[in-house]
Amino acid sequence: MLRAQEVTEALPPGVTMDMVERGRLVFEGGGLCVSCHGPEGHGLIGPDLTDAEWLQAKGSYLSILQLILGGVAEAQSRTGTAMPARGGSTITDEETQSVAAYVWTLSHLESRDSLPMGVTPAMVALGRQVFSGAGQCAGCHGPDASGEVGPDLTDGEWLHLKGRYLAIVSQIINGVSEEQAVGDIPMPPLGGSNISDDDVHDVAAYVWYIAHQH
Repeated sequence: MLRAQEVTEALPPGVTMDMVERGRLVFEGGGLCVSCHGPEGHGLIGPDLTDAEWLQAKGSYLSILQLILGGVAEAQSRTGTAMPARGGSTITDEETQSVAAYVWTLSHLESRDSLPMGVTPAMVALGRQVFSGAGQCAGCHGPDASGEVGPDLTDGEWLHLKGRYLAIVSQIINGVSEEQAVGDIPMPPLGGSNISDDDVHDVAAYVWYIAHQH
């Protein structure tokens, strides 16, 4: 299983997590992908994109990109359903590259299958960025989350909750009061930052992930 800090390193050359996240939005929206492959890529009219069994491509990022650009003719389709170039959409070259990056992650990041419902590898990787940056988490929990002023988040020992993903989300939103804090060190709501709701869910995904690698 991939560790959170390895998610970005595991991506193909030239692919970034920003591309993956943009690709998810295109996949779910203007790329028209969900109409054939389903909202999570598990397949409807089109094949399952999450099972690592490729009908038309070899599973590499470049082969997925080429497939999206060129489509699949009905005569070549193993499902009997053609896939038009760019899925019949008008997405740009940049958007096509991003959706190819997202599709690549669906079958290549092994952590996907063991994450809580609704959490994706992209959220874990983006959460790491929030943790180290705008969320201000590293200031108390350390750059590797092993604890400084705040407790160690990597040891799987929870002081205020049972380690469930939604409980982590709630604690980040509400913080920990001085009366509740172990060591009398409170945690302000949102860690004292002004991160968005999406950021909260991403950083909670990252915290959950690093604590469950034991």
